[in-house]
Amino acid sequence: MAVTKLLALLSTALFLSRGHAAPTSAANLTTRDIPRGVIIEHCTVPGVVALTFDDGPFIYTNHILDLLDEYGAKATFFINGENWSRGISDFSTPWPETLRRMDLSGHQIGSHTWSHADLSFADSHTREFQIYELERALFYVLGKAPTYLRPPYASCSDDCLYETERMGLHVVNFDVDPKDYLHNQAGDIGAAMDNFSRALDERRWGDSFLVLSHDSLRHTAEFLVPHMLSEIQQRGYRAVTVGECLGDPAENWYWYA
Repeated sequence: MAVTKLLALLSTALFLSRGHAAPTSAANLTTRDIPRGVIIEHCTVPGVVALTFDDGPFIYTNHILDLLDEYGAKATFFINGENWSRGISDFSTPWPETLRRMDLSGHQIGSHTWSHADLSFADSHTREFQIYELERALFYVLGKAPTYLRPPYASCSDDCLYETERMGLHVVNFDVDPKDYLHNQAGDIGAAMDNFSRALDERRWGDSFLVLSHDSLRHTAEFLVPHMLSEIQQRGYRAVTVGECLGDPAENWYWYA
């Protein structure tokens, strides 16, 4: 119990010290400048596909991690904090272990806010809570928190961009949307698979792709993900994290304890 309380106090102190400051490590000051205050929608490194998964972790996430391992692929998980009634830092749930597996496997973990709030319509206090509460939980579980944010509903107004820039966050959306959330039935997931393949067909080798999908959806995990990984491999692309597709070294993806 004493250890648990100590960890909680430490995570709270890290959360409070985070403030509005930008990263200050040597790595952050000397490497390629990834923009803030704008919405990033495209990769800059050619020949890669950055698969991203929103709304997890959930019961299908580990299956997706198994598939990524099988293909030697990396991906980015934009996670929510208040997952399915209990928070991601609650060790009576499977979520902390799933997050640690993501991290140890070399995948990137990004913020999708604490409870999937629309940041364009939220006030400043709510935006800060949604972002900092998720950071606090991840400091507790992983000892670090993400510098990359995927806004829920792909929605980040000018006020949202101004505030996330002050917080030192990169806001990332996507340029390929298979629409798995609209086609997540056994007889319909093929439409999402076709949408993904069609997006790759429309561009030539040397291009790159930033793809939206959801690890909270069963048929995405069972059918769309293996399809995407197979297509990526067959077409000669590499499946990478968002940070890698932007040329950003891994040490810049997080605030560290």
